[in-house]
Amino acid sequence: MSALFNALRERVEVNARHAVETYTNEVSEYQALSPGVDDRIGMYDFAVFIRRRSLDLAAAELPLSEEDLAGIATVGRQRAEVGLSVPSQQQVLGLHTAMMVREVHDLARPEDVTDLLRMVGWLGTQGVRARSAYLRGYTRGVGSARVLSTRLEILARTLLADEPVEPFVADLRLAGQYHISILKMAQPTPPETQSEVVAAFATDRVPVTWLAADELAVLTPGTTPRAKTLQRIRRATALIGQPCGVGSAEGVLGGLAEPLAWAREASRVAPPQDRPERLPEIADLFVEMAVARTPALDGWLRSYAKALSTGPDLVATLRAYYASDMNRTSAAAALHIHPRTLDYRLRRVREVTGIDPGSTVGVRLLSATVARTLAVAHYAD
Repeated sequence: MSALFNALRERVEVNARHAVETYTNEVSEYQALSPGVDDRIGMYDFAVFIRRRSLDLAAAELPLSEEDLAGIATVGRQRAEVGLSVPSQQQVLGLHTAMMVREVHDLARPEDVTDLLRMVGWLGTQGVRARSAYLRGYTRGVGSARVLSTRLEILARTLLADEPVEPFVADLRLAGQYHISILKMAQPTPPETQSEVVAAFATDRVPVTWLAADELAVLTPGTTPRAKTLQRIRRATALIGQPCGVGSAEGVLGGLAEPLAWAREASRVAPPQDRPERLPEIADLFVEMAVARTPALDGWLRSYAKALSTGPDLVATLRAYYASDMNRTSAAAALHIHPRTLDYRLRRVREVTGIDPGSTVGVRLLSATVARTLAVAHYAD
C-alpha cells in the first residue's frame, strides 16, 4: 500500500473521532440525542468502518459490495428509527463527504498525485452509491406511514440542490419546471408540526422539506394552476399556526438552486400573513429586498415608519389600499370602514409624511415602508 494510503490508515481512529465531534457540534439533532442513543446508532464505529473499508477498496480499485451497501443501509435505517430527521441526515451526509475528501487532501504530498486521484475518484463514484444506500435504508426505517412523505422530502432537497435524483425516488412525479415557495416563520416550528405539514403535502405527492425549523420549502410543478398552489400554501400556514412570510420563484429542473436563493431572500422581507393573499415574487418585493441589504437606506426608511406609527391605523390602511391597487371602495371594504374614513386616513398619511400615497413616489416609498414595518418587528420604534 502506498505512503498516502498508509498515512490515512494510521489516522482512521483520529479522523473518526473528529467526524463524530463535528456531527455533534454542527447538527442540532445530534446535540439533543439522549444518553446512549449515539451508542445504539454506532456513530464512532461506523465512522471507523467506512474509512477503513473505503481505503481497502480504493487501494484495490474495487467497488462497494452488495454486503457493504446493505450494511450502510442498516445504519441509515437505525438513524431513522431513533427519530433523526431528513434535514439532519442530509447535513450529516454533506459533512461526511466534505471531511472524507479533506482528510485525503490534507495528507497528500506532490509525489502522491496518482494515489490522490485514485482515492478521490473512488470517493466520487462509490460515495454516490453509499449515499443512495444510506437514504434508502433511512426511508425504510421511518415506518410505513411516513415512507411517501420521507421520499418526497428527500426528492425536494435533491431538486433544490440541483443534484442527481436518487434512484429510489426517481419514480415520483418529476416536472420540467417548478414553482418554489418559501414560508418563513418568526418562531421555530415544533418537530411534530413539521411532520404534519410534510404529510399533508404527501397526499398530493408534492415535494416539500423543512430547510430549518423556521423555514419551509414547497416545490409545485410549474403546470399547477397558481390558485391551487396558493391554496396549498394557505393550508400549510394554517397547520404551522403562525404568520409566515412567503417568497416564491420559478426555475427549471436542474437549475433550482438560484431561484431557491431568491425565494428565500424574498420570504425574509415579505410581511408575515396568517392566510397569504398571493404568492409574492421578486417583482413584488425587489424594493424591500434592496432596502434590507442596505442598512443606511433601511434606517432612512424607518423615519417614515415612525411617522406612520402616529396613526390611526395608517400602516394597515396603506396595506389594504395598495393591495387593492388603490381602489378606494375595495380598500374600505377590506378594512370594514366607510370610504370617507379611508379618505381621512389617507389625508393623515399626507400630513405626517408629506407624501401623497396615491402619487408615484408615494406608491414606491410608502409601500416599501409598510412592507418593512410588517416584516420587521418594532420597525417603527
